[in-house]
Amino acid sequence: MTAQKLLLSLALVPYVSLALVDGWMHEKDRQVPRVEQWFHAAIFLFIGSFLVAVFLGHNMLAVAALICGIPCLAIDEIKFHGELPAKERRIHFLADGALAVFILIWLITAFT
Repeated sequence: MTAQKLLLSLALVPYVSLALVDGWMHEKDRQVPRVEQWFHAAIFLFIGSFLVAVFLGHNMLAVAALICGIPCLAIDEIKFHGELPAKERRIHFLADGALAVFILIWLITAFT
């Protein structure tokens, strides 16, 4: 494993951990509306594709997936998460921050 992939793997752990906690909270704490479920599926598709592309070294595909995924994340946050309990909003905030850190590390390591 290259140093870049090791660093990216370590940087991905917080995001994946928080995303799993969020998914667990969705199953345990509230009924997720159907439309929100569709946004979650789109986020999974685009962010998942982004992550696979990053680790395969397909940087332009990663950029394209990210360009599609970020609006889905933003719409999900704005439309569906404004009224959530503070605990779940905090998990979303931390997960989004962890994803942003991962993206920053990827940009630094892939394009410099």
